[in-house]
Amino acid sequence: MRQTTDGVDEGETMIASYLVLLVIGLGAIWLGLKIREEVYRIAVVFSGVMLLVMGFVLSPSAVQFGVVLILLGLHKLYTPQPKF
Repeated sequence: MRQTTDGVDEGETMIASYLVLLVIGLGAIWLGLKIREEVYRIAVVFSGVMLLVMGFVLSPSAVQFGVVLILLGLHKLYTPQPKF
């Protein structure tokens, strides 16, 4: 990998950036769900969702694939299945 002027690999800064965005996005959504004022709640949750989307887009494809598999598993787990 190529090193920047401060001696840090570019790959390390990419990892840190998408993880930071994902963590801040989750924190903003969690905080937004606790706010009682409706306008602030919508604004904070929307901001958190935008940060999650940005973090997801910047994450490596292996992480994206893992997140999609987890979401599909949760969907299958919590969606009522018809009984024949």
